Amino acid sequence: MDLGLGGRRALVLASSSGLGAAVAAGLVAEGAAVAVTSRDAERLAQAQRATGATVGVLGDLTEPGTAERFVHEAHAGLGGLDILVVNTGGGSPGGILDNDAADDRRAYGSMLAPALEAVRTAAPLLRRSDQGRLVFLTARSVAEASTDLALSSVFRSGVAAAARSLALDLAPEVLVNVIVTGQFDTAALERFEAARAAREDRPPTEVRAEHIAQIPLGRIGEARELADVVVFLCSARASFVTGTALRVDGGAIKAF
Repeated sequence: MDLGLGGRRALVLASSSGLGAAVAAGLVAEGAAVAVTSRDAERLAQAQRATGATVGVLGDLTEPGTAERFVHEAHAGLGGLDILVVNTGGGSPGGILDNDAADDRRAYGSMLAPALEAVRTAAPLLRRSDQGRLVFLTARSVAEASTDLALSSVFRSGVAAAARSLALDLAPEVLVNVIVTGQFDTAALERFEAARAAREDRPPTEVRAEHIAQIPLGRIGEARELADVVVFLCSARASFVTGTALRVDGGAIKAF
């Protein structure tokens, strides 16, 4: 199936590793020209080589103004912009009462603020495209409360709410969708499992086993499996899909 992505121009935020890098590589494989981003110069160069990205943009998304600059530099480097994939960092682990006001501000600055900044900058550019696409990567905490990731639930839910409004605001020129990600075999998941294991004084393998036990498909996902879904939503074949929140989690969230 031809996904109609040849020659399309895409910016994937936070794409030097993990799910972001997999999405960037998937878009490149379908013929898109892609800009990747990272706050580390060495990792950015490695990601560009590994994914085949056309452009690499350096900066820290948690700093105000960086997301706006990323959009402008990607637009200039790619000669336009058809696709924006919004992927951001997470917050401090633990429940609401385990965190303080400083944690709240960091979580907002990591998850919600850069997403809004990127979209406000990119919206007029995406509207000029005849195949504008905007995809947000969120997390399971959007659909299911967790005492481990309470701040993620607060601010990623804010991202999902913004996306639903944007799907109305940007129609019919730009299609807007949300991916609710499950557990994937990435360095980010390993760090989370290691931190939880240290807190609870037990081996990370036990935490991993618990995660797997919650997934009906009986395994952790591979990053490319998430990327394949994102690439489809960015494609010409997803021409009547907007305003959706699609779970890619192996069936872990037990709800319709």
